[in-house]
Amino acid sequence: MSRVDTNDVSSLYPPPPPYMRFFTDENVKKLAQRDDLKEVNGSPDEGVEKASSEETINSELDFLVPPPMPSTHQYRAFGSIWQVKDELPDLETLGITRLYKKSDTEQAEEGDGTNVPTSYHYKTQELRKLLKSLLLNYLELVGVLSINPELYEPKMENIRTILTNIHHLLNEYRPHQSRESLIMLLEEQLEHKKTEIQQIYDVCNQVQQKLDNIQQNI
Repeated sequence: MSRVDTNDVSSLYPPPPPYMRFFTDENVKKLAQRDDLKEVNGSPDEGVEKASSEETINSELDFLVPPPMPSTHQYRAFGSIWQVKDELPDLETLGITRLYKKSDTEQAEEGDGTNVPTSYHYKTQELRKLLKSLLLNYLELVGVLSINPELYEPKMENIRTILTNIHHLLNEYRPHQSRESLIMLLEEQLEHKKTEIQQIYDVCNQVQQKLDNIQQNI
């Protein structure tokens, strides 16, 4: 039963939570009346109210109160843990071996004196190296499976590590991709506006020519 509940919570489109039945028009009116009564009698201490809203549910009306902001750097949603600050974690933090060199920005932050260019051409070169390593490990895996299939696990682990490094390196490329996409969008808008302005100039010239012709005929 617990397995079914967990799958329901962490699925792509989970079913509505069980407390949705408390979100009725009657309860909404009761909650408004309770809030008005609190304002009349004086609201309790803010810290106590936050603590109670986080820890205990005293009545079904408490389900209608929005939860407070996360007090830590992470929160839970749909059965998964999410970080409040959306940032790409290091491979070392995830317990995965890094197979490519760090950029000079990361090395400067860690105090490493090795000079590695931050150009995205460097990341392209590293991706090519990882792809070649992936192909080599795949060929070795095929050879292992043809000789002794029981020894496949180390090669599979190597392939998982390489694929994770490729995925992580591609995610590091996302900021550059966002900037380039924004530049392309702005260039398209600029070109469109230039075209509209030129069309306006053409129409103005046509109108001016017609006015000149009318003036000459008069």
